[in-house]
Amino acid sequence: MCQGVAMAQWNTERILSIGQNALYFEDYVLSIQYFNQVIRIKPYLAEPYLNRAIAKIQLGDYQGADQDCSEAIDRNPFLPQAYYARGFARRKMSYFKEAIADFTKALEFSPNNLNLLMSRMDARDANKDYQGAMSDLEAYLKLNPKNNTLLYEKGRLQLEQKDTVSAEKTFSQFILKDSTNSLSWSSRAFLRMQRDDKDGALKDYTEAIKRNSTFAGDYINRGILNVEKKNYNQALSDYDHAVKLDKNDALVYYNRGLLRANLGDNNNALSDLTMVLKMDSSNTEALLRKAMLEQTIGSYRSAIRDYKIIITRYKYFIPAYQGIAEAEEALGNQKVGYQYRQMASNIEKNKDYINRKNKQMLQATNKLAANSQKSSNSRKTELFNRFAAQNMDDTEAESKYTDATRGAVQDKYTDVINEKNFVLTYYSKIDEIRHTNLYYPTLEQYNKENKLSSILKITNNEVTLTAELINSHFEAINELSLKLSKDTNNADIYFNRALEFAMVQDFNSSVEDLNKAIALRPNFMLAYFCRATIRYKLIEYTKNATIDQNNAGTDRAKKTAADQQSLFDVEKVMQDYEKVNMLTPDFEFAYFNMANILCTQKDFQTAISNYTKCIEIDRDFAEAYFNRGLTYLFIGEDAKGLADLSKSGELGIYRAYNLIQRFKK
Repeated sequence: MCQGVAMAQWNTERILSIGQNALYFEDYVLSIQYFNQVIRIKPYLAEPYLNRAIAKIQLGDYQGADQDCSEAIDRNPFLPQAYYARGFARRKMSYFKEAIADFTKALEFSPNNLNLLMSRMDARDANKDYQGAMSDLEAYLKLNPKNNTLLYEKGRLQLEQKDTVSAEKTFSQFILKDSTNSLSWSSRAFLRMQRDDKDGALKDYTEAIKRNSTFAGDYINRGILNVEKKNYNQALSDYDHAVKLDKNDALVYYNRGLLRANLGDNNNALSDLTMVLKMDSSNTEALLRKAMLEQTIGSYRSAIRDYKIIITRYKYFIPAYQGIAEAEEALGNQKVGYQYRQMASNIEKNKDYINRKNKQMLQATNKLAANSQKSSNSRKTELFNRFAAQNMDDTEAESKYTDATRGAVQDKYTDVINEKNFVLTYYSKIDEIRHTNLYYPTLEQYNKENKLSSILKITNNEVTLTAELINSHFEAINELSLKLSKDTNNADIYFNRALEFAMVQDFNSSVEDLNKAIALRPNFMLAYFCRATIRYKLIEYTKNATIDQNNAGTDRAKKTAADQQSLFDVEKVMQDYEKVNMLTPDFEFAYFNMANILCTQKDFQTAISNYTKCIEIDRDFAEAYFNRGLTYLFIGEDAKGLADLSKSGELGIYRAYNLIQRFKK
């Protein structure tokens, strides 16, 4: 196999390092192939099994990850990361007791590890061991008392134990410690809503919303409370705002639809209920409300169709038969209407017999009936705020733990993330919404010369390669190596092979080839740009690996040396970008990448100047507006920042709108 031939040229330490590069840059399929090679050559090593397990976790193969972690532990039982990763995989497979045991074992090696404590707390919570979960949470708070957000978790655990008094005290403590956090107010509001303290809940939801809450549920729940207080216009405004925050929340459309129906806005109410059913066609309550509204506005055939769907689900549901009867009679079909009235009458007469024969089905039917109107004769839908929204979902729990299982990439993810650097590659994800101009004459001309394996593109949205594509790049490396053995003075072949090495995440080999290409052709602009982007990827990986080592107890002298090396490496990257700017002053992507690096160095004013230069070259450079906007916000120039975010949203970066909601005063 060609891949094996290419890899045979490297030692196992080099292969393992490249695999870790691929893992860091989320190229999980490729990283597994590298780890497979190391395992074949040195099956007694624990580290490749652990790394392969982490890659499998990211691909959702939790069973495979469990097995790989066990293999790693067999080879080295003193590897806390292996217990941690296996615990995570087992937690995902709902093997809670086994996950707890793994996290406990990992904590023996690292008793003050906050990620481990939080993971075990989550597993104990899922296993309904609320006291154990509370013990872990208290231990976490002792180690990190400034993490006020965990007071939310503490209150939630108290609620799980039905201790509403303690939960309210905890949420009140959360408010005292961090009154600017909308979650603190939202948590207590939900509890007060559960305890039927409507005035207190309404007040707290209002405070959460004043603090720019981006949780749609806060607006939904305040809308429910406003409906109950007959503040209908305010409730409608709350539901409208909730829709803006989350267009995929069926609950807000449902509640708004019922409110609109109550206010006589039947057509818009019907539109909302149709949207609910589009999201969840099994929602029978919404279907019933829709049928009743259709009947109200005279859309009898649609009402009949919906009532018949309900009957297929609940064949003893009397209001559906009565609804069809009324609709058929309205259409002049008296005979059919009479037949459906008889059916409803027969069900009513024989309900005791039906109850004995179909107890479970009738209970479901009665529940639906209880949630609907007693009769479909009414021409106005009653108020029905059936559900309250709660800010406790699986996605929040997910986000707390996934970072920690990603090895070297654990501090890569933040709430607010800049648009990434632009790179040269053969593959990119197509985003037809963004307006940024990705055409550049020098690149276009080089592609026309057909000197590369494929068409070269510029993107900041790279594609993860399939196994087939990965193999094709290893084959290309072998073919290009053969060509270079016969022609060592060809800059284009070195450049081509450098790109191929980059595709398989072998950045050191890529940089070596780019050095040779530039030595042969000192004005090779594309090679300078490519070398800068790949060198910076190496810096990112090395920096995060160093952070992991420091967490494991590496001495301060090594950290200082690593920091100094990083500064030196960044300077070399910036020199390459400056060379690009000298050769092609209108290549905006070099300015953009430089600005991103300057932000990491906290040189915000120079970064803003570089983003501005990008925008001067391309007025539709969406990513430059977005990153400049975040930079302005970071230095406190909110008006400029929000204006830039707005412009980036206009140009296709729609996540900017969520950030605008979060940052606006």
